[in-house]
Amino acid sequence: MNDRRPSFEPEESRPRYEPPAFVTPPERAAPVEPDVCQTVTRRRFLAALGGSVAVAVAGGYGISVWGRSGAAETAALPTSSVPTSLMTVPPGSLGPGPDAYRTLVVVEMGGGNDGLNTVVPHASDAYFDMRRGLAIGEPIDLDGEVGLHPNLGFVAEQYQAGRLAVVEGVGYPNPDLSHFASMSNWWSGIPTSVGATGWLGRYLDGMVGTDDPLAGVSIGPGPTPALAGEQSFAVAIQDMSALAPSVPRWVDSAAEVTGMWQGFARAPFDSALMINQVREAIDATVNAAGHVNEALGASDTDEPAQPEQRADIVQSLEMAAALVASPNPPRVIYVHGWGDFDTHEGQTTRHGQLMTDLDAGLAVFFGVVDDLNRDVLVMTTSEFGRRVAYNGSGTDHGTAGIQLLIGSTIRAGRYGEAPNLKALDLRGNLIHTVDYRSVYASVLEGFLEVPAAEILGNEFEALPVFVG
Repeated sequence: MNDRRPSFEPEESRPRYEPPAFVTPPERAAPVEPDVCQTVTRRRFLAALGGSVAVAVAGGYGISVWGRSGAAETAALPTSSVPTSLMTVPPGSLGPGPDAYRTLVVVEMGGGNDGLNTVVPHASDAYFDMRRGLAIGEPIDLDGEVGLHPNLGFVAEQYQAGRLAVVEGVGYPNPDLSHFASMSNWWSGIPTSVGATGWLGRYLDGMVGTDDPLAGVSIGPGPTPALAGEQSFAVAIQDMSALAPSVPRWVDSAAEVTGMWQGFARAPFDSALMINQVREAIDATVNAAGHVNEALGASDTDEPAQPEQRADIVQSLEMAAALVASPNPPRVIYVHGWGDFDTHEGQTTRHGQLMTDLDAGLAVFFGVVDDLNRDVLVMTTSEFGRRVAYNGSGTDHGTAGIQLLIGSTIRAGRYGEAPNLKALDLRGNLIHTVDYRSVYASVLEGFLEVPAAEILGNEFEALPVFVG
């Protein structure tokens, strides 16, 4: 068989992908109840999770709250780590939005997910010729042309159920193969811009202004620049280990709560306003514990659920499910900082495990929220795809990738254009056919029901991925 891999110069040496370094949470006290049983049912785990949402916020364990232009209350992010947009949206200017409260959950696959091994063009001989030993031989077929990675069984079920949209060829003009330059484009929604706001921060500015401190929640190693707003507040849950049932964080110390308020008092924005708003939000979350437990009761199981043995994305999406189940769910939940999709080597094993973890997390999430009659959409993102040709046991940085959208309002199918593996750019990369801002516009207009141009700064064609 002829080697039809494109010829190009080897990719220059690049640093390994690492999630952005954010503020390190303070040391936590020793476990209050060290003898608590290490094996718990799913109900007990999620019950503890639901309680710990409020407790972790109140105690300051791995939580930060930031407001205008993404400023954290403990320290400002380095300017270089928030390459968002100078564009702003006036408070409340986007109107009331949909009649039903809707929550967008973004799952960021940091490092550059391999779209070709996630949505596999198994009908293409060129794919197998160019990927050789890294090719996925038996994907879960969707339509005779492409299939999903074999570890994405739950995701494939969503396609058959009419709840999954697959968008192929997603990228942007003049792509940059740097992790952080590419991520900044996705965070801001305006390529090459540097400034103070992210695309979802501008959405929250236009919807809620400063009225709702829990409208945006970031789950990961720090606040995501995508949620940085000019007026809106957001909460970052930075330390998932604070939510483990083996280390219960029931607030019984006035000093813990006092410490939190003192921390907010140092914030570079209207402290009194913020303290009152967060206190009310915490009270509401504490009161929601019974509601969360009731909602999660139907998914009770006797299987062990020890957080230290569960992938970060599973724990993060369980947290997201608990937030969605609360009486006043966030408008946006942004999950980031998990996994390492920068698969320069050992890709078969590493990427396969990431697919397993993602599938498990989504199964847990929808296993909860599907019983709640809540309007929820999950959207995946990644800063770029991988190069078509293999490079040893891995792949180099590429350009166009894929996005998955899962929800009850989705019109299932494939969108964009299937990747043309015989028409690559000069570096052997796919040529994008869908601007990622068209996907953003689709979500903003079709799901969140707000004018996308006011947030993205320009008109982008929305894809018909939503019913109605």
